Amino acid sequence: MQAWRLRLAAAFLVLCLPYAALGIWLVQLHGLRSAAAFLVSVTLMLWSIALVTRTWRRFFLLQVPLLVLGAAFATYTLTFDSPPGKGIAYVLATSSWDEISGFFSVWEGRWLLLAAVALLSVYLLLAARFAPRPMSLSGTRYLRWSPLLAVLFLSVYAAQDTGASVEGITANPLIGTALFVAGPLRQAMASVGGTALRKVPYAATRADATEEVHILVVGESARRDSWSAYGYRRRTTPYLEKIRDEVILFQNAVADANLTVYAVPILLTGTTPGRFDMKAITGNLVDLAGEAGYSTAWLMNQDPHISLLTGIHADQMVYPQSISTLIGADLPFDESLLPDLRRLIEVRGKPRFIGLHIFGSHWDYGSRYPAAFKQFGAGEELSHVSFLSGEPDTRVLDAYDNSIAYTDWFLGQVIEQARKLAVPATVTYFSDHGEDLFLLDGRAGHGTHSYSKHQYAIPGFVWVNSAYRAAHPDKVRAVMQNAAMEIRSHNIFYSLADLMGIQWPQAIPAESFASPLFQPDLSAPLIAGGALIPHAD
Repeated sequence: MQAWRLRLAAAFLVLCLPYAALGIWLVQLHGLRSAAAFLVSVTLMLWSIALVTRTWRRFFLLQVPLLVLGAAFATYTLTFDSPPGKGIAYVLATSSWDEISGFFSVWEGRWLLLAAVALLSVYLLLAARFAPRPMSLSGTRYLRWSPLLAVLFLSVYAAQDTGASVEGITANPLIGTALFVAGPLRQAMASVGGTALRKVPYAATRADATEEVHILVVGESARRDSWSAYGYRRRTTPYLEKIRDEVILFQNAVADANLTVYAVPILLTGTTPGRFDMKAITGNLVDLAGEAGYSTAWLMNQDPHISLLTGIHADQMVYPQSISTLIGADLPFDESLLPDLRRLIEVRGKPRFIGLHIFGSHWDYGSRYPAAFKQFGAGEELSHVSFLSGEPDTRVLDAYDNSIAYTDWFLGQVIEQARKLAVPATVTYFSDHGEDLFLLDGRAGHGTHSYSKHQYAIPGFVWVNSAYRAAHPDKVRAVMQNAAMEIRSHNIFYSLADLMGIQWPQAIPAESFASPLFQPDLSAPLIAGGALIPHAD
């Protein structure tokens, strides 16, 4: 009898380990009421299973899939300090089974996985040894009713804070996983499959069916005043300066928003900030190019859900190395996109639109470039403390400038690949938004709820080859004439379409810097941290 009780206690101990870990995490992050709601949900779940199974053996054996689920849910939540959400949903939706299985061979926590497998094996042995006897409710009346009283007490206690209660209930692995599958994962799968938005055709055409290649590079967190091509004291953009006569630099490019999740969809749809609504998107630049007869490709070294929620569904999609991103909470260098770009450029016979969404100069700046690009500063390691400390730190500025130098090199690789083409070709670069640097601006980062010049003043340019200049001298002349005017993110949609020779009923020549009719939009508001603010003079 004593051995039976020990096995029962041991089985319950293993079963409750994931729940105990999640409960402690909830207390630390959301407080006691959240943990109380979590305990109530877990208790009721176990109680329901006990009522169904009625014997200890069936009870513990039925718990096996829940134990595996609980262990996986707890491991993810504690590792990333948040239950599964959009991030892991897009990792799963954009990764093959080979990548997912390969993750476990390189994951730094694989020894933890082996320990979990060993613990599960012990649990299975314990569960299998229970006799198929009915669960006993022997004991005093107090012992029989105390769990119910505890549940009632904890429910009343947790109900005093609705928000904390919801956090606790959704931390239950069974409930949290069900919500994850029905919400973020379903949305991610729909985005990847191209069915998340209701698309409305543009009725786009292209009068000239000759072969052309147009490349759009969407940058990240690049501030104009840190590019030496615009006069910055450090030589951060030597390549662009070397080909200055070939590049049409935008002297007054302005981001419509200081957060990527707004700036990039605006850039790709042509929607002004005052009218922007992610749910109202019915098409994008990739759709427009595809309708007009271009083969399309979209290469991402970025969080893919931004492009996917914008409805990007090109003929060829290149996702980031999702599993390695999950492991290191980081992305590979932007040069990882170059082999795919080279392959797409070398295709012959059909007009091509190729978009690249790069990670550019996003924090952590020091992780955005290889060691060979540590040309400014000694290259000491940075941390989030350095970034957010509110104190001047030359290492932050050095690392940021190094990331700009790397972007300059990357853009050089893109342009030199396009230079090999004999057909008309263009390369357009536009950053999603800028960045504040504490040493220079007294504040750091981007996405604030108020206007800050360097979060909106960004670099941008168009490079055209000799074949394009010969084929479309009027468009090149218009770009050069408009380069000094204010060019906003939403102008890119209309301007790229114009450069590509695309026509459609809703085209607005006044929004295209490739048109002599271009009129800069000086009145539309900006988006700061998700809210509209007046346009700054």
